Amino acid sequence: MLHSWVSTANNRKPFASFSMSDRSDVWPNDLSSSPAVPGMSDFDSIAEGIIAGTLVATDMGWQPVEDLQAGDRVVTFDNGMRPLKAVGISTLWTAANQAPRAVWPLMVPERALGNRTALTLLPEQAVLIESDQAEAMFGDPFTLVSAASLEGYKGITRVPPSREMKVVSLQFNEEEVIYANGTTLVHCPNPQAGRVTSADAMMDYGDKSLYFKLPRAQSEMLMMALRND
Repeated sequence: MLHSWVSTANNRKPFASFSMSDRSDVWPNDLSSSPAVPGMSDFDSIAEGIIAGTLVATDMGWQPVEDLQAGDRVVTFDNGMRPLKAVGISTLWTAANQAPRAVWPLMVPERALGNRTALTLLPEQAVLIESDQAEAMFGDPFTLVSAASLEGYKGITRVPPSREMKVVSLQFNEEEVIYANGTTLVHCPNPQAGRVTSADAMMDYGDKSLYFKLPRAQSEMLMMALRND
């Protein structure tokens, strides 16, 4: 078990963010426009990433994601220890009273996704879940879904965004899935890889992508099946 050898987080001096951006006026007025990419909307790019305070499993134990630096070795789901290629940190100013509910983060209660403590996820952060229903519906028990599709599952709910949130992106040489706050499996995409949005595209993309993120409609179908189980 992961918990048997990964210790409590060590104290490490955090490093300065290399990018800061005031996002107080980014919320779109019209959320009904058709997205350029199926399953995505114009504001998805500001609704993904790992929120500061999330603990990540590393070779030095559980570390706050915002304390990680390039070269640190992180525990991955499929490939053991892998060094970080780059870490991006930005500050998201939400102007919470103007934020549409679609970009509100999701509060994951303790143990809902294997997390030992409560966890907050941005709505477009992809997580890997395992279920018999996914295998029956899509041929693979491990399936990537956006956190937004988890709303209502095991007490996962939307919460208003904080006025200020620090958001971290972790980049490896390849896309990876990492452990957060326990055994919650969080996807770290490779920005050089194309986004796979359908089973047909997955066949065309071949082995360039290890993980297939279900489009929103299929994600909602899967979560409905899980809630009704």
